[in-house]
Amino acid sequence: MQAQLAYLLFEIRRMVRNKRYMLFTLGFPVLFYLLFLHVTGSSGPEARIAGTTWGAYYMVSMASFAAMIAGFNAGGPRLAGERASGWVRQLRVTPLPGWAYVTTKLSAGMVAALPALLLVEIVGAASGHVHLAGVVWLEISLVIWVGAIPFAALGVLLGFLVGSETSYPLTNAVVFLLAFFGGEFTPVKVLPPVMKDIAKAMPTYNFSSLGWSLLAREAPNGVHILILAGYLAVFSLLVIWRYRGDQAHLVG
Repeated sequence: MQAQLAYLLFEIRRMVRNKRYMLFTLGFPVLFYLLFLHVTGSSGPEARIAGTTWGAYYMVSMASFAAMIAGFNAGGPRLAGERASGWVRQLRVTPLPGWAYVTTKLSAGMVAALPALLLVEIVGAASGHVHLAGVVWLEISLVIWVGAIPFAALGVLLGFLVGSETSYPLTNAVVFLLAFFGGEFTPVKVLPPVMKDIAKAMPTYNFSSLGWSLLAREAPNGVHILILAGYLAVFSLLVIWRYRGDQAHLVG
């Protein structure tokens, strides 16, 4: 446990020092929020949508997007680069258990997700005219943070599947495709019927829907939770499969 904690702190320090990672994780969601905050015409952030204001609705969308990016990038490109450089092989001679490497990547993604989503919420309160009760802020933050776990697992999976040269472009492509088809950039209700059906099957739509429901003072839909749990189970099983294959390759 001590070795795993030390490695987690090491991973966090590495993330903070990585300017490209910090810019992409913290900067893009805030930039998108500010750019699209006034796309609803003269009503701007105060326009009504899904039982709340556009400023609050889109804040949840971009906070979810931020948490997803953080989880993805803590595992995907970094893990792929470490596998290519031989870092994973070197860790085998340390006291760190093999399984702890994967769980540390997941934990680092969750640690990075929290400040990423909180920054979007701060900008939402300051620029998006978002005024919520303290308990609602807490509920939304917690739901988005916990809901980001499947994406952290998917990021680790991509890190095991792709090489270091293709990891960044592929990870970014997957992130933006999930966000686009999941309704995080454009409200699902304005999409064509076929796109609506696709969105409802995406993990991103079911993820963001948890926060959107809380904004409308509704309990999160159990279907969204079950779908997210299903994605987490699938991603986790695939991570275990790829991890075992990677370990067998290292031993061989």
